[in-house]
Amino acid sequence: MTSESDRLSALEGHVRSFWDGHIVEPAPWNQGPIRERVPQFAVYRILPERAGGAWVYVTVGSSLDGSSADGTEFFLMSPVAADVHSETLAMVSHYHSFEAHRLTVGSIVNIGRPWMPDSRMEHLLVSLPYPYGPELEWSPSQAGGARFLWLLPIHKSEVEFIRRETLDEFEGMLDSRAVNVLDPDRNPVV
Repeated sequence: MTSESDRLSALEGHVRSFWDGHIVEPAPWNQGPIRERVPQFAVYRILPERAGGAWVYVTVGSSLDGSSADGTEFFLMSPVAADVHSETLAMVSHYHSFEAHRLTVGSIVNIGRPWMPDSRMEHLLVSLPYPYGPELEWSPSQAGGARFLWLLPIHKSEVEFIRRETLDEFEGMLDSRAVNVLDPDRNPVV
């Protein structure tokens, strides 16, 4: 059986390997109760290769919350670097650490505030990592087979649409309209 420290090292290695050639740096968040539930929690920030590219914030250790060997890690993309993203990942990872609140593809989290300043979006959709694909999604067995899922900021009207219709229909609309998911104040698609 792989030790927790070996899994943590493998998770970090997965992130660094996936973003090989990028600057990958710690973006810590140590406030609040995250360490009580997920002691190995960490956030890394991946710098964009060029101006206008996505800043990526990704958890390493959320899958080590005392549950089974597999687990979930999360990432979000942003047009700018901001500590609020580390806070958001800590909040989501803490929430997810409770068995009654396990998040999976299609889950929606109301974060109770805009996901970043000057945004009207206060919800996050847990989605497949479409921008990066299965190479990021599935960590190696040494990392416990953790799954990396995308936290996509969405509007309240989009939340209502997903609940009323389907996740597939919503994702199809985003795709067909070539929505800029990095725009913190994009207009809702519904």
